[in-house]
Amino acid sequence: VGEVVIPGQSEQSFVLAAHLCHPAMVNDDLTGVLVGLEAAKALLSGPKPYFTYRLLIVPETIGSLAYLSHNEALIPGMVGGLFLEMLGNDSPHALQGSFQPQSQVDRCFRSALTALDAHSYSAPYRTVINNDERQFNAPGVRVPMLSLSRVEPPGSPNWPYAEYHSSLDTPAIVTEERLQTSAQVVLDLIEAWECNQYVVNNFKGEVFCSGYGIWIDYLTNPEGHRRLFEIMERCDGSRTVADIAVELEISFQAVWEVVSQLQAKELVWLSRAPNP
Repeated sequence: VGEVVIPGQSEQSFVLAAHLCHPAMVNDDLTGVLVGLEAAKALLSGPKPYFTYRLLIVPETIGSLAYLSHNEALIPGMVGGLFLEMLGNDSPHALQGSFQPQSQVDRCFRSALTALDAHSYSAPYRTVINNDERQFNAPGVRVPMLSLSRVEPPGSPNWPYAEYHSSLDTPAIVTEERLQTSAQVVLDLIEAWECNQYVVNNFKGEVFCSGYGIWIDYLTNPEGHRRLFEIMERCDGSRTVADIAVELEISFQAVWEVVSQLQAKELVWLSRAPNP
């Protein structure tokens, strides 16, 4: 088992995992390891995150079980995770949810991915492809771990991808550009996760938007005007950014853009816990 720890301000940890399973295959799953390492390098060289991040490189299934069995004390502090696999082939990004589909990490990643890859899709737990995330979601552990892969949608004749579990899974089906794109998607998902806090209002009643310089004209931009007020109405300390995005069926980034403006005007503040 290989482990890279990126220390955060909090001892609560988020787990990135990738496995080494089949010999002489590249996409399954050396690519997940490479993307995980790129993400870890970027996190180590950047500003200190709020959460502690752990990248695990394990033999499939037994490696995750062994790690968890030897580190049971860490499990209560694991707030979520993302398993990385099959990220070098030419398929859309697929986000598979955790066993706890309403967890904050599920809500955050599901709403954020839509703005990161227009061709991506999301599906429930164990409906895309399943591997080591099962061990983290299992009874007695219950860490909400999602997975990110490049897998054809279920029902496709080439599911999960044409060269899967064959001698054709070679470097020829992988490109550095796709690996870099996937690494950036992982980092952008983590950035959203770091931002995902409860939005607490400093205001009472409806905000005097033009007085704060955040008015959106309903004649020239009716959609923007409606969204601004829909988001502000939900800034009451009981919802995270992801909660608002899921409720309004818009991207995490669209909500965060408005919340950031409200925060800059000191109309709201962010909390790691509910604060209604």
